[in-house]
Amino acid sequence: MKVALGIGCDRGTPLATLERAVDEALAMAGLQRRQVTGVGSITLKADEPGLLALAAQAGWPLHFYPATQLAEVVVPHPSETVRRHTGTPSVSEAAALLAAGTTEALALCVEKHRLRGEDGRNATVSVARVEPRAATPPLMAHADPDRRFTAAEREAIQSLMQVRRDMRHFTAGAQIGGDVRARLQSALLAAPSVGLMQPLRVLRITDPALRERLASTVDEERMRTAQAMGARAAEFLALKVEGVRECAELWALVLAPDDGTLFGRRTLASEMAWCSAGAAVQNLWLVARAENLGLGWVSLFEPVDLRRLLALPEGAAPLGLLCIGPVDRFYDTPMLIQQQWRQARPMSAVFTENGWDPSWNTGGCATPEHLPQG
Repeated sequence: MKVALGIGCDRGTPLATLERAVDEALAMAGLQRRQVTGVGSITLKADEPGLLALAAQAGWPLHFYPATQLAEVVVPHPSETVRRHTGTPSVSEAAALLAAGTTEALALCVEKHRLRGEDGRNATVSVARVEPRAATPPLMAHADPDRRFTAAEREAIQSLMQVRRDMRHFTAGAQIGGDVRARLQSALLAAPSVGLMQPLRVLRITDPALRERLASTVDEERMRTAQAMGARAAEFLALKVEGVRECAELWALVLAPDDGTLFGRRTLASEMAWCSAGAAVQNLWLVARAENLGLGWVSLFEPVDLRRLLALPEGAAPLGLLCIGPVDRFYDTPMLIQQQWRQARPMSAVFTENGWDPSWNTGGCATPEHLPQG
């Protein structure tokens, strides 16, 4: 049996206390350290020396989760005291379940083992079974094409679309489980595509050095964009425009070289490829929000720089960098609206009947960022 650990501890808890707490918890379930696949904790502990040393010494992957994500996990022993100090009623139990890839409390084989060390520091360890999972199909195998959705489900879908946000602030040090990543990938593959061409390719960036080079490329374009803003340069530089370094997952979006698909593209070949890629990202964006994950689409880069860094073949076009991961909170409204950078268009400025509305010739009601603000 494979298990995952969830650990909560006082600030400054020494390595020896954590080791003892872990060994005692494992012994309670008749387990050994070699059966541990990873350790989970709250992001508040991302810099806890004893915890980092424990994981490094044992070779266990560390997963840090924001309080908002931990608070959503139903556990046997929630604590108001823990909630007051951390923002979630459970750290060890909830983190153990998430690290095991589940939210089912029945997976806990040790719910909460507490230990007070000789120095007075406290550690709590929970142990959860890692259940074997069947491979996730590229599309949802249980989908019923004749399904009729209820009013509650329609309302949930509308709500999901309204709270989707382009996120730039991510919880540093957090990770995404493999099962969640598989669901994100399935959503992208299920998107509509003109002629079923599916032109989008995704490069998951796992090399820290490559991520940093990509982040530097974004930094350079951010400065060039600011220079092009003229009088609004300082205002632009004050905006948080990306989370390349902080996000849990970084995916590079690439339009593949044209495969010659003609159906639906004879007169709009490149345009339909771009639209198909955009539809896939929208699917991904909505499912990420349903997973309580933030997603931000970064387009601040010179395409030639990404082609070089990603060693793209001739004919491939980089479309963006997707920052995905847990966030401490979602924006109440789109951030550019919050920052009064630009206003959204009302429905009357988008829809009309039978012909072009002459008022659209001036750009409607949205305020472009390059114009003075009144």
